[in-house]
Amino acid sequence: MPFPDDLISWLKANPQKLKRYAALLQALMGFFLLWFGYFSGRAHFHLIREGVRTQGTIVGHVSEYFRNSGRNSSSTAYMPIVEFRAGDRVIHFKNWLGSPSTGNLHTSVVVLYDPVDPTTAMIDHPVMNWIPWAPCFVLGAFLVLVAIKGSRSSLNP
Repeated sequence: MPFPDDLISWLKANPQKLKRYAALLQALMGFFLLWFGYFSGRAHFHLIREGVRTQGTIVGHVSEYFRNSGRNSSSTAYMPIVEFRAGDRVIHFKNWLGSPSTGNLHTSVVVLYDPVDPTTAMIDHPVMNWIPWAPCFVLGAFLVLVAIKGSRSSLNP
């Protein structure tokens, strides 16, 4: 079978090209992860930096249906509806993070909200505030830096 042997020979004969292609692939994946991390986490990061914390109460749930096309399965999550006061206004919002069970109504929760636009809010979960966007952003930045280092080393043999 000549194909694997030819490929292996080419890879052994062209290590610099291989490093450049690897650096390009790392850079592309890194920029994609940076983009995904930024766009999926910009609202959460804004709330983490600029948000005001207050007490809120879970006053209801909305069921969300999620279909997994790869396995022909589905699941239902119950997104909590939270009520809190911002000044003299009573605000209701649907939290982005649901649970497989309905949870308890009238449970007190810590809410992070934007003081300029109180309708932009989320339940304050110390770890989940950063998931999934922050690890994607950090991994993307790491891949871009590795790609820059790899492309520099492929130019200087």
